[in-house]
Amino acid sequence: MIIFILGYIAPAVATGLWASPADFRYNLKPGQSVSGEVTVRNIGKEEVNVNVTKKRLLMDSVNLVYSDRGIAQWITIEGNTSFKLKPGESRKIRFTVNAPGKINYLDAAGAIVIRGLPVQNRTAGQVQIVQGVELVVPIYVGLPGPIVESLKLEDHKAPSVLLSFMPGKFTYKLRNTGTVQANMTGAIELTGITGTQRVPIDGVVYPEDNYTLVETWKPGWIEFGPYTAKTEIKYGRYHQTKTIETSDTVIVIPAWLIILIVLGAAIWVIRKKEIEPPISIRIERKK
Repeated sequence: MIIFILGYIAPAVATGLWASPADFRYNLKPGQSVSGEVTVRNIGKEEVNVNVTKKRLLMDSVNLVYSDRGIAQWITIEGNTSFKLKPGESRKIRFTVNAPGKINYLDAAGAIVIRGLPVQNRTAGQVQIVQGVELVVPIYVGLPGPIVESLKLEDHKAPSVLLSFMPGKFTYKLRNTGTVQANMTGAIELTGITGTQRVPIDGVVYPEDNYTLVETWKPGWIEFGPYTAKTEIKYGRYHQTKTIETSDTVIVIPAWLIILIVLGAAIWVIRKKEIEPPISIRIERKK
């Protein structure tokens, strides 16, 4: 029995495999086609089984997810999609992107995904663990049409209480309901007794995609008390002129306060024992 573990995702190179170019960018008209070519090479010391697929990319700050919908259906890979490469051997992967005649969005992100697994000799009755590699070669396509910039904040969560040096996660679930990619910038500004701290925000959301943005703030030794967390996400295709804003309150409990409370309680217990008079017991005998 052989167990395959797929790991180490990279845009152009991974242990044992290398691909070039690192990505493709096309501007197409509806119904137009374009061809491309990726060279994949085995730079390792073992022969590998290679499998090539085409996918739509759904990327956010947490996950890289593949889909067979959208731009994945525009891409056609020519020839065999499964083959072997000996050490030092290379092969060209040719593909075609056919833009649909009608579409309701203008920016799309797809990819050629190349997976490689070492060629293994199977031994009956034995369990082998084999690590594979994966290369992601993005294909970005832009189409002409009306530009509609629209990014919706569907949900967000913020920590209500934090301890010193305890990282708190701010999570924002966004959806691009426009026709073009939304390039995001902005920040979370946390203002309290000790001043203001800033956590920068950046990312890209493609049309019809859901995006989970996660940012972390860790209060230091001097931060304490209530903090107002004001989030401002600016977005746009070329210029970030539209804004999404939220506001939350975070209570920071400093570590030094907990230490003082514990020390105070310990001192109070010790002093109480010192002040209390000893209990005396007298036994009287009956005559």
